[in-house]
Order: sequence, then structure tokens, then C-alpha cells
Amino acid sequence: MAKLNVNGVTIDKPSKISILCDNTTTSDSLGKEWGLSMALNLPQDDLWLWDCGAGSLFLQNAQEMKIDTNKAKGIALSHGHWDHSGGMDALMETDFLGPVYAHPNFAAKRYSVRAEGEVKDASFPCEYPGTIIVRDYTELDDGLFMITEIPRIAGLFEATGGLFTDPELTTTDHVPDDAFLLMMTKSGPVVILGCCHSGLANSLYHLRDLTGLESVHAIIGGLHLFKTDVNEFESTAKVIEEFNPKLVAAGHCTGEKGYGFLKNKLSCDVHQMGSGSVYEF
Repeated sequence: MAKLNVNGVTIDKPSKISILCDNTTTSDSLGKEWGLSMALNLPQDDLWLWDCGAGSLFLQNAQEMKIDTNKAKGIALSHGHWDHSGGMDALMETDFLGPVYAHPNFAAKRYSVRAEGEVKDASFPCEYPGTIIVRDYTELDDGLFMITEIPRIAGLFEATGGLFTDPELTTTDHVPDDAFLLMMTKSGPVVILGCCHSGLANSLYHLRDLTGLESVHAIIGGLHLFKTDVNEFESTAKVIEEFNPKLVAAGHCTGEKGYGFLKNKLSCDVHQMGSGSVYEF
């Protein structure tokens, strides 16, 4: 596999990540939902969107946060599950004109099993947009990279429990479209997650294999620990410490128990993100 060279990327102006919607909120004026969307402000004043939540809430919150999503150069999807892509129709009804970047499997049919045993269609629920397909990695903008096709190393955690490619629940969905972003910032490399179905260890080791990066400045997004146990909490904490971030901002599918464990275990700053959270680097 070709190596992604980020050594020559020099950033001398600040970058910003704003959480447009999440499971919790930082303000009564901002809504919350089981979904995730972020706005990324790059040093060159370019705006990008990462996921679009479960519906139109991310647009409502963006307006309240005075973020003009119509000015976004594009949107990248972390994967095709409804809670990260369900706002696509609402976005396409605005004056947004940017491209949609996604793995080719993002619109595949998929199903999940709820706690009560109910089978839910978890597929991309919107009209199919024109997309720019990302099969491995691509540079979305100066210093902003989308990385997918994350190898799953035997023995390492991947968050695929209760996910299937058929309504009869016979074939596990390994979420091959799972992706993350690498944002090079003035403070250092920032890893931006969606649901991290590949598992954090697989994602960070793939990042290291691609780029040679041995450490990152921050990890932001969903860690998908809400259906796991203390063994996976421990393994996630271990790989985080291995990459020595200054900040972990965990939200969405991380879960309260997973967040609490990381908050108590990790030596770095651990923040619970929510709608309205803003991080500057």
C-alpha cells in the first residue's frame, strides 16, 4: 500500500472543530439526538462537514451556532449508518453545492438488533447523492485526509456486535465503509472519528502504517464502547496511551460507562463532547 506522506504538511494558523449534533448537548438552545455531525474550520478558512446526523437537527444547531453550512466545500461520511447520514436529504435541500465523499459501501443495506430484539433497518435512509468514492484514502483539502479500508487485525476489538447485512441476521456487517479523518493542525495531528466500528486500535495502527505517525495531539468522536465491557475499555485506554494524545473528546456511541472509565484511567485531558462543543488547535 502506498504511504501517505504528511511530514511536509506545515500548519501555522489555528483550526477549529465544532460539534453540530451529538447525543448530549452543551446548551438548552441546541438540540441533541442519537447522531453525529461536525463542522471543521481549516486554517485557510475552508469549511468541511463530517457526517450529517440522523436528520435536519445538525442544520438547526449550525444556524444557532452561526455556522453557514452552505459555505462548506464538501462533506465526508464516516460510514452509511442512518445516525451519521440521515440528514443528507435536508442538506441537499439547502444551497450546499459541495461534493459528498464516501466509501463505495456506504449505501449498502444493513440491519441492527435493538436491545428488545427488534430488527432495525440501519441503512443510509436518504436519496442517493452524487458521491466521490474513497476506497483507501484521499486528501480532502490541505492537511485534511479521509482514511478508510481499515484492516481488522485478529484479536483486536471491532464494534460490529448486533450488526448484519441481511434481515435474517445471518451475516455480520463488518462495516467496511468505516472511515476517519486526519486533520493536521498547528498543535499536531488530530484524529476525527465517526463511530469507530473498526475499533480504535485498528484505526490508529492503520494511521501509523500509512503515515508513520507515532503520536497524535487529539482524538475526537465516537469510540463505540456503549455495548462493550471493561476489557474493551482497558484495551481502548491502552492504545490511547500508546499514541499519547493531549486530549480525548469522546461522544456519541462511546457511552457513559466508557467515557467514565477513560476519564478516570487516562493521563490526558478527557472531555465529554456534545452539541455545541468547540475545539481549537
